[in-house]
Amino acid sequence: MSKGKALGLAVLVSAFGCGGSNSAAPDGGANVGRAGTGGGPTGNRGTGGISPGAGGANAGTAGAAGRGGTSAGTAGAAGTGAAGTGGGSACGDPLTHCAGTMSGAWCVETVSAPPLEGYKGMWANRPDDAWLVGGDQSMGLTPDATGVYAHFDGCAWTVTPRPDLPILTAVWGAAPNDVWIVGARGNAYHWDGSALTAFPLPGAPILTGVHGTSGSDVWAVGSVGIFHWNGSAWAQSSPALGHDVWAVAPSDVWVASGASDALHFDGTTWTATTLTDFGLFTIWGDGTQAYAAGEGEELFRFAGGSWTMLQARGGSSEGFKDIGGLGADVFSTGNQQIFRLSGNTFTPIPDQPPGGYRMVWVSPTQIWFGAGDGTVARRSR
Repeated sequence: MSKGKALGLAVLVSAFGCGGSNSAAPDGGANVGRAGTGGGPTGNRGTGGISPGAGGANAGTAGAAGRGGTSAGTAGAAGTGAAGTGGGSACGDPLTHCAGTMSGAWCVETVSAPPLEGYKGMWANRPDDAWLVGGDQSMGLTPDATGVYAHFDGCAWTVTPRPDLPILTAVWGAAPNDVWIVGARGNAYHWDGSALTAFPLPGAPILTGVHGTSGSDVWAVGSVGIFHWNGSAWAQSSPALGHDVWAVAPSDVWVASGASDALHFDGTTWTATTLTDFGLFTIWGDGTQAYAAGEGEELFRFAGGSWTMLQARGGSSEGFKDIGGLGADVFSTGNQQIFRLSGNTFTPIPDQPPGGYRMVWVSPTQIWFGAGDGTVARRSR
């Protein structure tokens, strides 16, 4: 997950060529999947043509042979624009390619940002499709602050300042051409593979969290409520304030209010549970348990139908900033450290990569951490 917000609601708050800076989309077009674009020494999977063709009747073209590989990728299926299965990215296997420096098992890279800009949200569901979003922090989360986003295509990060957008706070996607970004000017922004489109939300909220389970089940939270995208429109689901959101299933959605409450949606009703007196910043669940945390390193666990305090407030006021995980790999960030779930609590990992990380996302193949200054650390799972 990549939530990685700055403070609670009390504080309320293109270019995808391999190292290039043109405006090419990160994935295939509307009717025909793109070919794989070259590759590593073992002929790994091509990076193009991943997106389904939008009703296209033509077959996806074949992935090109990996550089030094033995064979070209096979053709995509007709009508789907699917990727070829042979070639790899032009700079090699994105799982092992590191444009930065290695720190033990971690690849540590620096994503540049303009002055006074900082990153607040991360989503990285594939080794060749990762996002950082943020903006001008000098004014805080105000509608006048301007945005920036960065995209990783498996070769390099490309930074795109967007002075026409507000500061951006969170990002999540159902697919490389179905990505939602939220920020401080009352809109949710949808990336369709080539451009961002603004979708105004009722009440013009300042939004700080977004997450979903599919392209027709997306949740956003912010200063005037909790909102849901059903595949065609956004609507307010609850007037309760939200700072962070994690959707396990359409009938299992968790929200950290940013203040005192953890909220849960069972598909019909929202239920709020007061856990603390202030500062619940992050929340995560997997269907069998949930964790919520925040100011002072307070930590709570939900299991068996009720919440239990695992750790009382007592640390820095910054506390935990983000919790995210997949399977047995569950992590939290805060106070310049990375923590891993061990038993029922989080303990610092022994191989800390350098950087003050505040965002975490665990994908099927990699573990990612992001810092406000653009430092990104990742390693294979």
